Amino acid sequence: ERAIRSFVEVITSAGLEVARRPSPTRWSILEYGGHMRDVLISIRERIITAAILDAPSGVAMNREERVSLGFYQHDTPADVAGELSTMTNLFVKTITSLSAPALLRHLIYSPASPYEVTILWAAAQAVHEAEHHLEDVKENVALLS
Repeated sequence: ERAIRSFVEVITSAGLEVARRPSPTRWSILEYGGHMRDVLISIRERIITAAILDAPSGVAMNREERVSLGFYQHDTPADVAGELSTMTNLFVKTITSLSAPALLRHLIYSPASPYEVTILWAAAQAVHEAEHHLEDVKENVALLS
């Protein structure tokens, strides 16, 4: 939760720089925000499916395609900040709803990363992604200053 709160602060304080890419090969702060929102959605769905089915396979996110196909082009800072907060709340409620044995259920993470993990590992991966992308957006702020 802490990383997402910080992420939202970066999005809401970046001003006009929020949608600017520091280089052609690097996403904008807003695109990273849309990606992080979608990461939370994707991992949450994998977790819910694994809580219901035995050893399901998660669906690939296709992160680059989401950006290149323009799925983030209508995002606004206010929308993404709100959606990140909402998805974080839903994610936390999902994880805290599960029993200890349920957290140890297995899933195949995704076709792109076809290894068997536990729900607990997937939840930890979401935290890692939030912390990692928070560093990306902080670096963008520095690059754009």
